Amino acid sequence: MRNVKRVAKKVGFTIIFFVLLVGAALAVSAYFGVTKLIQEIGPILQRSVDPVAAKDVWNLILEYFPKFWYTLFPAVMIFSLIVGILAWLIARSSIIKLALSTEKTVEETDAGNEKTEKNLSDRRLFLHLFSLMQKEGRLMDFLDEELDQYDDAQIGSAVRSIHAGCRRLVQEYLNPEPVMDQEEGAKVEVPADFDPGVIKLTGNVVGEPPFNGILRHKGWQVGKMNLPTLSGRQNAEIIAPAEVEIT
Repeated sequence: MRNVKRVAKKVGFTIIFFVLLVGAALAVSAYFGVTKLIQEIGPILQRSVDPVAAKDVWNLILEYFPKFWYTLFPAVMIFSLIVGILAWLIARSSIIKLALSTEKTVEETDAGNEKTEKNLSDRRLFLHLFSLMQKEGRLMDFLDEELDQYDDAQIGSAVRSIHAGCRRLVQEYLNPEPVMDQEEGAKVEVPADFDPGVIKLTGNVVGEPPFNGILRHKGWQVGKMNLPTLSGRQNAEIIAPAEVEIT
């Protein structure tokens, strides 16, 4: 904005100077034009039918014409200055509006780019965690498998290794902790200032807190946030790359 105001001042000086120059040129042109006109109409007035009236008009012109430089000329320059200032104010307002509009557009573009980059980063982090679960526990392969052809014993054996790999990964990056430390099935009290995003009430919820109830699920919260730093070249669409063995 400071640069915009500096540009507006420069434009203002240019406008005012140009308007004053035009006003001075018009005044000087008028002066010399009237001078020539006096030279031409002087003899005509002298030959007028009414010499007394002609003499009075002629004397009036001769009296006020020499005062041109300190009466009419300053008035013309003051008028030109006022016109120049008004023109500058109009131009200044237009420049500032244009600058604000451009700045707003740039800010909106930057905000849009930042939002897009953040969405892409969040998406990549989610897929990165899922891809690590695929790498450590073959989770995607397990979810893609048709389990109807296997008996429970075979499924249980496969789940054991998947559980171990994914659990190790979740502990490393998130280290989940229970929201409430009591054992499930225990009687608990929900305080009056509880956060609905932290504690979910079910059953017969009537009246105002505090509430007394039975803990059905202790909930989970992140114990730490050990998210990885992602490479800028990683494809956000890939969960796990295809593997090709060269023979």
